[in-house]
Amino acid sequence: MRVALVSFYDSQRFAEFPITHALSSMRLGAYLSRQHPEWEIRLRAFDEQGWSAEAAGASLLAEGFDVVGVPAYIWTLERTRQLTVELSNAPQAPLVVCGGPETRAMPYADWPEGTVFAMGQGEEPLTWLCEQRAEDAGFDGLRLANGLAQPLYSARRERRDAYRHAVPDRRDRRLPHGIELFGPEFEELLAGDPVETDFTWYETARGCIYDCSFCGHNTLPFFATFDTDFVRTEISNMRARGIRRIFLIDPILGGKAARGKEILRMFRDLAPEIAINAYMRPEFLDDEFVEVLVESNIEELLMGLQTTNPSVPKHVRGNHFGKIMKYVPHLTARGIPWRAELIVGLPGDDMAGLRESLRFTVEELRPWSVHSYHLTAIPETKLFELLDRTDDEIWIKADDKLRVVSASSYNERELRDMLIYAGAVTSLHAHLREQGVFDVPFSELDAQVGRILSDPAARSARSTFLRMGQDAGRAAWAAYGAGAVTAAAG
Repeated sequence: MRVALVSFYDSQRFAEFPITHALSSMRLGAYLSRQHPEWEIRLRAFDEQGWSAEAAGASLLAEGFDVVGVPAYIWTLERTRQLTVELSNAPQAPLVVCGGPETRAMPYADWPEGTVFAMGQGEEPLTWLCEQRAEDAGFDGLRLANGLAQPLYSARRERRDAYRHAVPDRRDRRLPHGIELFGPEFEELLAGDPVETDFTWYETARGCIYDCSFCGHNTLPFFATFDTDFVRTEISNMRARGIRRIFLIDPILGGKAARGKEILRMFRDLAPEIAINAYMRPEFLDDEFVEVLVESNIEELLMGLQTTNPSVPKHVRGNHFGKIMKYVPHLTARGIPWRAELIVGLPGDDMAGLRESLRFTVEELRPWSVHSYHLTAIPETKLFELLDRTDDEIWIKADDKLRVVSASSYNERELRDMLIYAGAVTSLHAHLREQGVFDVPFSELDAQVGRILSDPAARSARSTFLRMGQDAGRAAWAAYGAGAVTAAAG
């Protein structure tokens, strides 16, 4: 049995994330290898730049894989479908298994009918599918039957019949364990497509103990973890392999506060050279946690504030402002680089509320950087249930990519103005930091943004800010006149 697990990467983003293989592929390959060491498992990655479905399909078919796992993320979905078509049209077609968050709601009528789609955690259902293929070389999605106790669907088996099996038993808080990442056994998975980098994605937990209604992590309504000794071994493996920078994708570092401290202490003691990027909930902070962060090699801590507007329903994000104000404003002064993240387009919000959220964040919390994001309505979240319910008090509308376009508290034009404003403020904040200008009063940021947005000569900047990409936004501010902005801010 030969199995390939496919990842897509963007070589133009190597300065930020210089790795080709996705963590999901690494975990799936490690699990299959632990369950069936006699199988040949390989990781294969393809660059989005210069993408050719024909070339990618030909390379996988030439290796004679029996099963090919492909990713279902919103940014990979069309390439994944194209690759699936190429593989499925071959005379000796492999079983193609598509897994990832999009499988819960994606349309699939135009996919090859033999494709199998997996929902939820993929380790165990993928193993089951590979075992079926090992026993029957003709097994594919058309052999799936309704009533099967697996989170799998296809052209034959309805998705709704598989939903009930997509959430693991909440009594089992132990994640599926494969071979440890980056150890000698793991290196065999990379044969033919090695990883040459000092960066990797990493995880110690999945799921979240909070239930923010916009967040896709709450589709796993509890958190589960890898064993402490298992994590300890992987940290040692990463250090030995030369990994010096990680992005820890736990929805909240460690899953719970006590475990978050434990994980950071492991890195501090076993691999102090590894710089850590991680998501953090400000409510986790206490005096002990702050001291652990100070002792740790933190490259950036990402904390989602989302909004301070009391008109946004509490089920969207219930912030504990007492705890936030006790600890968060002092993080930068203690040498902990942290990023504040806000969401633009939450129902109940408007321009006045967004402006106050930005003011509060910049002036009172004093983060190292501020980022803003356009709200997306993720299927199977409470927020998604508000879609098109315009007869209700709180509602949202979204485009075909599920990006919110209007809501009960703003129309499309007002949202556009909010997105432009947020993109302008956050990129100006970043631009000034880059120039060595800190602690700029929000009133000055607001005034500078007002000037550039009302300047006919800077009309192109509006479309740049609308996309809220900070690299492009900083460039727009630099072109507008870095010296003038810096002098005014100073």
